[in-house]
Amino acid sequence: MLTLETVLTNRRLPSRQRGVTLIELIAVIVILGVALIGVTTAVSSAVSRSSDVLLETRALALAQSYLDEILSRRFDERSAPRGIPPCRTNCTDPGDPHDCVDPGDFGPDGGESGRADYDDVDDYHCLDEGFGQAGPLQDAEGNEREGYENFRVQVFVRYLELGAGGAEENLASEPNDLTDERDAKLITVTVSHVERPDGWQFSVYKANF
Repeated sequence: MLTLETVLTNRRLPSRQRGVTLIELIAVIVILGVALIGVTTAVSSAVSRSSDVLLETRALALAQSYLDEILSRRFDERSAPRGIPPCRTNCTDPGDPHDCVDPGDFGPDGGESGRADYDDVDDYHCLDEGFGQAGPLQDAEGNEREGYENFRVQVFVRYLELGAGGAEENLASEPNDLTDERDAKLITVTVSHVERPDGWQFSVYKANF
């Protein structure tokens, strides 16, 4: 028989809920903080790498555009229109009109007031335009390039330095050796960005023909 005493005996009173202590709460906060630092660092690194890749891609495209433009010009101011015959490389008479231009005369020639007038590769020597310079980046027709406001382009041109070692020494050791410094010009285009002031260098050779 179910009596009141039995009911009271079998009844289970709910246990008191146990709260989280302050020490446990602090421990959870510390663990979450460490985890968030790791996640934030990983995300920041990924974003930084992504930004670098984007800058490098745009710098490469910009350099390629300049190099294509420069290489489309003839080797020298005194080269024949089609490059044949080439300007001389071993003239005994410094005043010979067929001698290649002296390095000290590299740069725009008389009457060449802008990029659209450049007709040989050394006209581009010491070209410096874009971010922080007097003139903006321009295309082959002299029009301002859009979307490259924070980029800068510098161009340097020189004859070979045979006997100096490195890549030019290897060129001279190949079949049909280059025997004179005026057999080719080295064109170096440096593209930099406000976030990468050291920039990226791209170099090509233009043969004397």
